[in-house]
Parts: sequence; C-alpha cells; structure tokens
Amino acid sequence: MVVEPANQHSAVQQPDTEETPKKHLEVPLWRLAYLNKQELPVLLLGGLAAAVSGTILPVFGALLSFMVQIFYGPPLKLQKDSRFWSLIFVVVGLVTILSFSARAYFFSVAGSKLVRRIRLMSFDKVVHMEIGWFDKSENSSGAIASRLSIDAATVRSLVGDSLALLVENAATLISGLVIAFLACWQLALVVLASVPMMALSGWVQVKFLEGFNANGKVWL
Repeated sequence: MVVEPANQHSAVQQPDTEETPKKHLEVPLWRLAYLNKQELPVLLLGGLAAAVSGTILPVFGALLSFMVQIFYGPPLKLQKDSRFWSLIFVVVGLVTILSFSARAYFFSVAGSKLVRRIRLMSFDKVVHMEIGWFDKSENSSGAIASRLSIDAATVRSLVGDSLALLVENAATLISGLVIAFLACWQLALVVLASVPMMALSGWVQVKFLEGFNANGKVWL
C-alpha cells in the first residue's frame, strides 16, 4: 500500500502578502526654510509685495469714506475734488496690479527653485539605493515618478500660496485694526468683541458639515 505524501502546499507556510502600513515622517517647516534659504532675497521681495497687496483693501475703504464727503460741497469744489480722487483711485488700481503681479512672480520663482532642488535631492537618493529597494511595490517606477513630479511640487504650495496668503492676511488685519482705531476706537472695540462669537459660529458650522458628510458616507 502506497501512502501518498501529505500536501506539501499545506506544510509550506504561505508568505505574508499583507503589507505593513507605510509610516510618513513629519517634516519640520524649518527644514523647508533651510532648503529655501538661497532664495531669501526673493522671498523678502515677495513678502513686501504681499504686504502691500494686503493693505490695499483697508486703505481703499478709508479713501472711499473720505471721497463720499465731496458730494456735500459746492459744485465748483465738487468738480475739482472729483478729479483729484479719480487720480487717487487710478493710482490705487496701478499699485494693486503691480503688487499682485510682483507677489505671484517672486513666490513662484522661490517655489520653483525649491521644487527643483527637492527633485534633484530625491533623484540622487533614489539612484544610490540598493537593488532590493526597487523590488518593493511602493518603490516601483510609477511610484518614484509620482514622487518626483507630484509630491515635490506639493511643497511649492507651502512656500508660494500659503506663505503669500499668511503675509497678506496679516497685513490686512494689522492695517485694518490701525485704521479702525484711528477712526473710532469705541466702535472698533465693539466689533472686536463680536469676533469670538463669529469664530465660534464658524467652528460649529464646520463640525455640523463634517457630521453630515460622515453620515452621507455611511449611507453610501
């Protein structure tokens, strides 16, 4: 009687095909700033242009309030003042165009140089990796190309858009507060007292929207 050997496939342990979740290391912002230190003059010029563009809206509101007063004067003075304020608003429009263009140009130059530097560093690191590193599925040619093209370009949003908006919003806030307190500090304090309530209502609205989106995904 011939006894057939047991199923060899059952004795051999199957390799674990489940991949461990990839851990993403958090990169500190000071490292990005260090990589972009060579473009510091360009970033300073872009920050200056962003600050100018941020102060335009409060200054425009103040100039508009001064301009309304000319309608209560005599006709001859109204004609003279209307020409003056027309030139003032033309100058404001030119400053707006120049500041927005300069902000976009300088931050784009700094961001593009940073992306190029990160891509060169990443490519140099990939070239010097061991052969076994390329056998992993997460290190395929498509994944590497995606990192070099998409992931490196994502850093530009931190240097370009985020930094520009941060400087512009800070300039708008500071200039708006200065103008408000110079015009009427009592009314400015009343408006500032209502800011926490507005922030709280916005936070509650965001939480409600997150809850509705979660419920929608469950039903889908």
